[in-house]
Amino acid sequence: MQKKKTPRGPIYAVVDLETTGTNVKKGDRIIQIGCVLVQDGRLINHFETKVNPEQPIARSISQLTGIWAADVKAAPLFEEVAPTLQSLLADTIFVAHNVNFDFPFLNAEFQRIGLPKLQIPAVDTVSLSQLLLPTAKSYRLRDLSAKLQIEHDQPHSAVSDAEATAHLLIDLLQRLQALPTLTLNKLVALQLQLPLQTRLLLDRAAQYRQSHPVALDDAHYVSHGLVLHKKRPLSVATPNTPPAFPLTKRQKQRLFGDLLTYRPLQAKMMNAIYNYFTRDHARQIMIEAGTGVGKSLGYLVPLTYLAQPTGKVIVATATNLLQSQLMTTALPQLRQLLPDFSGAVMVKGNAHYLSLSKFAHSLTVNEDSQLSQFLKAQLLVWLLTTTTGDLDELNLTAQKSPYLAEVRHTGLANLASEDPFYRDDFLVYRQRQLAYAPIIVTNQAYLVAHAAELGALAPTTYLVVDEAQHLAQSVLKQARHQLAFAEWHLLLNQLAALVNPTNSPNLRSLFAKLPLAAYNVELMQADLAGLKQTVSDLAAALLTKLTPPSATTGTFIEQVLPSAELSVLLDPAHPLCEAFEQDLASLKLHFSALQHLFAERQAQWLGQDRYLMNQFASQLAQLVAVDDQLHELKRLADQPDQLTLFWLRARQGSETTTLTLTGGLLVANHFLREQVYAHFTHQLFTGATLFTSNRSAFIFDQLDLDKAAVKVKRLPEAFDYEHQAKLLVASDAPSPTDHEEASYHQYLAQTIADLAVATDCQTMVLFNSLQTIEAVYGYLRQTAVFNQRDILAQGVNGNRAKLLKQFSSGHNSILLGAASFWEGIDLPDNQLQLLIITRLPFAAPTQLENQARYELMKQQGHSPFYHYSLPQAIIRLRQGVGRLLRTPTDTGVAVVLDPRLVTKRYGQTMQRALPAGLPQVELPTAELSSATAAFLQTAGPVEL
Repeated sequence: MQKKKTPRGPIYAVVDLETTGTNVKKGDRIIQIGCVLVQDGRLINHFETKVNPEQPIARSISQLTGIWAADVKAAPLFEEVAPTLQSLLADTIFVAHNVNFDFPFLNAEFQRIGLPKLQIPAVDTVSLSQLLLPTAKSYRLRDLSAKLQIEHDQPHSAVSDAEATAHLLIDLLQRLQALPTLTLNKLVALQLQLPLQTRLLLDRAAQYRQSHPVALDDAHYVSHGLVLHKKRPLSVATPNTPPAFPLTKRQKQRLFGDLLTYRPLQAKMMNAIYNYFTRDHARQIMIEAGTGVGKSLGYLVPLTYLAQPTGKVIVATATNLLQSQLMTTALPQLRQLLPDFSGAVMVKGNAHYLSLSKFAHSLTVNEDSQLSQFLKAQLLVWLLTTTTGDLDELNLTAQKSPYLAEVRHTGLANLASEDPFYRDDFLVYRQRQLAYAPIIVTNQAYLVAHAAELGALAPTTYLVVDEAQHLAQSVLKQARHQLAFAEWHLLLNQLAALVNPTNSPNLRSLFAKLPLAAYNVELMQADLAGLKQTVSDLAAALLTKLTPPSATTGTFIEQVLPSAELSVLLDPAHPLCEAFEQDLASLKLHFSALQHLFAERQAQWLGQDRYLMNQFASQLAQLVAVDDQLHELKRLADQPDQLTLFWLRARQGSETTTLTLTGGLLVANHFLREQVYAHFTHQLFTGATLFTSNRSAFIFDQLDLDKAAVKVKRLPEAFDYEHQAKLLVASDAPSPTDHEEASYHQYLAQTIADLAVATDCQTMVLFNSLQTIEAVYGYLRQTAVFNQRDILAQGVNGNRAKLLKQFSSGHNSILLGAASFWEGIDLPDNQLQLLIITRLPFAAPTQLENQARYELMKQQGHSPFYHYSLPQAIIRLRQGVGRLLRTPTDTGVAVVLDPRLVTKRYGQTMQRALPAGLPQVELPTAELSSATAAFLQTAGPVEL
């Protein structure tokens, strides 16, 4: 008997085009075609050719693709290869990474030469990747290839890109076929509008699953219609006798084994912490540990020993990103080193987590917004892998989507124990983890708001404030409140839309057959109308206090609002506040009555009805939060004048739609000592750049610490700065404060261009303002360097995250950045070799907040410059220079284009604060390029 053959699957034609530009309608042409055929998970054929475009190729395109005019001079014309290509693509499924570019471009070219358009399905691997790999950091082909370990040696070569996309497609199809049946069916039910025929793949997978059912694997379970990943059972390892801490080098090397390299400075840090906290009455220690020391394990190892068996270590980092880095790098290493270590838990604010209950309700409604539908699809896939429910795990392009606001968690206080998802809830699980985990990783903002709660988790608690120089700012951010009237109006409009009978679905239609409920809905509509009017009146009242200067339309106006005036306006007895509170209370009362009537008739409602009620409840909670901010602003406005600052900001010409009111504390005023430190038995403050000098009290003042009561240890530099790095100062550079703006910007652009030509290495240029970046970028466009190098500018080419991704994958890129680029950037292995500092990083004295803070310092008898501005600039400068060396083999040059570093007395103070051993040389601008190039050719650590 002849064996029945398994039918073959469809053939996918994976295509990539390289072109002279992106606009085929304006005459851009193809210069290279790559096509790979895929069937049944295998590459079965490929086609590749260069194409003569019969037009010049721009230098930037040649640099990107590696294809120059000489490479295509003898290549065939498109007319010559088109018939073969059409024949190859017949009866296939067309695939591209960004199919909305390649497919229309290719069809336009076919039509141009008189051939018919392709009439085949076309699918997109970008949107498929976003759906099936929702936690990928980037969806560029290069980055996805790296994540999935796909060989992709020649990005922007058509054949290399096509092969990489083919392997990506195979991976995505395997992921699609492995989806649980319930998840797959829910994805299909969302009726996603994906590029061209991409949804065809989902439909085919679901159809195949109907005839080939698959059982749910052991890693997953179903709860009320959702497929979830099983969470790790919680247990705590409590040894009878805590193991002895490895004090000696030999003991540490035995502990580290092959897992960790012994670092003398890291060992010193470990011993300093362990020895200090084993003393009686030891409470506070501060350790400055620069890059290369291994700071994270430097404190985690000794504190884990010290906290056993019942203590807790609470680590507060400066940002959510640093939290994640700690959880994914240092803590897995700690688990390998210490087998008895029972894990760590990451803690953030409630809104970072998904509410399963709200999400499940949202799936019952097919919304008009395709973005919302796609977000639902991503969340369905993500739930198959996440055990934390932390939305920061996702790479979402719409973090501020109204839909996401509706499914974010609002805290355990708002989760009933009878909720069907209570046992599965991510915050419930996190709360249980807190009881078991010896290490809790949070951020400084959360610490400031929840210190008492964190400190009560154990009788002995070790608080670690990592990157401690940011803690004071975290306090002030917590105490700062901002009301953006445009967002306020948007929120009220969204609430009104949920009631309005002209929208679908809406509460009026939902309760039309229940007279009492319908009456409450009618009253809610009146309440919302009153609230909208009151908010408009409040904005108008504030605008009368904003006196616009004679500025150009479109520029922003900022003006201080005296706290006494704000206090009067926000007084509960003021007619506007009284009206707002009455209407809000009425809205809450009527919606509460509606909820009661809804609950009495649970059996008659559909899932989409529950979702509608949840939508209104979620947005009403946001409105209540705005009201809470008003009360807090009133409380702050009643504080002593010199401790607070309030200001109005609006764009001239559109004041009513751009008005914001901001206010908060200027100083922490012993908050840290009384409301944070008091809740922990021991505290460790650490960071790479804490001190401005050996005698400075700046960091102690900022952290509300008694200098005499704190043990201080400053570890020496981990790198050989004498041989690995150099600081060059342009002695003849124009002073940024005295020079005419246009000529100053031209000087910066020309000097950057000259250095770029001489070095051809990864270069970062640090600025103090986005306006200067924009101006310098404009001048750089006029230089030859612009067409030779990839120049990335913050505020021009994208946001910080996007620019860093592009820069870190480049080889001779130039990045122009301000503010956040001065710190928190890790570019090891010579990903950064030239750092140009255009201006010493002093805070702008004209900013309203700085003016108020300086005035307060004068009243207290302090010099604002020496007490605050200079120390802050020194720390900032140290952070900037610290970007240069990240590993023992890195080399680099820092060039400072601000002569004040050598001409002012305070410049000497700043120089002394820089890394020990760093050579510092004054040179005329004309000699900077040759000196930089010469050093980079010979620099490197000395072998000992």
